[in-house]
Amino acid sequence: MTIKTYVIGMLVSTVVSFVAWILVLQNVNPNSAGLMGFLLFYFTLFFALTCFFSLAGFYFRRKIFENKIEFRQVEVAFRQGMFLAVTFVGLLILQGERILDIYSAFLFVLFIVVAEFYFLVKK
Repeated sequence: MTIKTYVIGMLVSTVVSFVAWILVLQNVNPNSAGLMGFLLFYFTLFFALTCFFSLAGFYFRRKIFENKIEFRQVEVAFRQGMFLAVTFVGLLILQGERILDIYSAFLFVLFIVVAEFYFLVKK
C-alpha cells in the first residue's frame, strides 16, 4: 500500500465515520435506545476520532520529520491517533456514568501514556 492510498483511504474512512456518528446523533434516542444506542454512539465516535487523529498526526509528523521513513510515521501516527481516541471516548464514557473526577481522569490518561511509552521503548 502506498502512502497516497493510505491517506485517501483514511480520508474516506474519516468522512464515513463522521457521517455515521452524525446519523447516530440525529436518529438515536438515548432514552429509548438502550445499550445498542450507546454502543453505536461510542463506536462511531471512536472510529471517527481515530481516523481524524491518525491523519492529523501523520500530516504533522510528515511536516516535522521530513527525512524519516513515511511508513514508520504512518504506524506511529495511527497508534497515537488510536490512543487519543481511546482517551477521549474513555473519558466521555466515565463522564456518562458519572464516575469521572480528577483522580480517575488522571489515572486513565496516565495508563494511556504508559501504554504509549511501552510501544516507544519496545521498538
